[in-house]
Order: sequence, then C-alpha cells, then structure tokens
Amino acid sequence: MKKRYIPGPNALCLAWMLNFSAQITATPTAYGLTAGDATAIDGYVYAFSTAQSVAEAPETRTPVAIAARDTARRNAEEVIRPYAMQISANPTITAAQLIELGLTVRDAPTPVPAPTSFPLLSFLQATPLQHKLEYRDSETPTTKAKPGNVIGMEVYRSVGTVAATDPAQAAYVATVTKTPFRQSFEAGQAGKVVTYFCRWVTRSGPAGVAQVGPWSSAVTANVVG
Repeated sequence: MKKRYIPGPNALCLAWMLNFSAQITATPTAYGLTAGDATAIDGYVYAFSTAQSVAEAPETRTPVAIAARDTARRNAEEVIRPYAMQISANPTITAAQLIELGLTVRDAPTPVPAPTSFPLLSFLQATPLQHKLEYRDSETPTTKAKPGNVIGMEVYRSVGTVAATDPAQAAYVATVTKTPFRQSFEAGQAGKVVTYFCRWVTRSGPAGVAQVGPWSSAVTANVVG
C-alpha cells in the first residue's frame, strides 16, 4: 500500500478521512473491525474536522488555531494508518471495499511460471574425489545465461556400482547458480559411478512455491580416488 493514499492538502485530507470514517462506522465488521474501532476513528476525525473549521474561518484563523489543526490532523493520521494497513492486509477485503475507503488496490503479483527448458549438463574433469561440470540452457546453448526467472539449477546425483536411469534414484545435493561448478565426494566413494540429473528452479511461483522445470539427460562419471 502506497504511503500517499491520504491526500496532502488539509481540505482533501479531511474529505478522505470523513469518508473513511463513515464507511467503517456504517459496517465495521465488513472491514474486519469492531464498533469500538469505528468510534475511535470517528472521534479523531471529528476533532480534526472541528480544528480545520476553526483554522480556516477568517475570524478565527490564528497561529494557535493552525497549530491545533495540524496537531489534530497528525493525531488522526496516527490512528487511521494502522487500521488502513490492517484492512489492506486482510485477504477477505475486496478491491471494491478498498476503493470505497480510498485505499490503494495493490496489483496481484503475476505467478512465476515453471521453466520450460532444461539444463544441458556437461562433464569437464575428474580429479581426486572431485568432479567439475558445467551447464547451459537447452534454449540458449551458446551462452552461460540461465532462463528468465530461474535462480539456479538443482543438482541430484546417484552414487553406486552402476549408473542410475531415473531421477527418482538420485538424491538432491545442491542448487548451483554459476557454471562451471564442482561436486565433492568422500574417500569411501572412490571408484563408484556417479549419475547426475539436474533441473532449473525458480525463486517462487503460485502460492509462493518454487517451480521446477524438466529434467536434464543423465550424465555419468567415475569418482577418482
């Protein structure tokens, strides 16, 4: 919610507050509030309205009256803003209700789609208890760039006496963000066969859940002791 949903000029600010208070006073529970909340809001808005009338009337417009008006406005804003934030954060409040109150309707975030491409995984080098590999994207194999909205590549691997044939046989080990990358092994894994399966992953997606793309082809290599 943007900070300036309350207008700057005093006359416009008061009009906004009067509407805000009137809507909530009419049906406080529709906005997730209580009658007591509505009474509190109305009291501060009324004080601001009264002070504004005194400060704007030529016969009573004095520095003291203006200062009192400014104080009443600040007090009203300090009371209203938390309620406005509470209402805006309430998922049951509709866009129409927010508009009626004069609050900002936030744009719904566009869900990040799952990747449609897959990593092209290449084995580069085997050194004692370590592998060096690199990746490219299947749609842009001539660059190191990852697909849009992708934060990294999930690496799954199987370590055994024979190569794995399915990602279900592999275990997640890391999410890498740069290429080339390295994988390390324990001494007891020397001589074993490692099978890698990888896929792109996004930061988030629908309902905040990260999205993953299709699996890469399997890449196998031996662990050098």
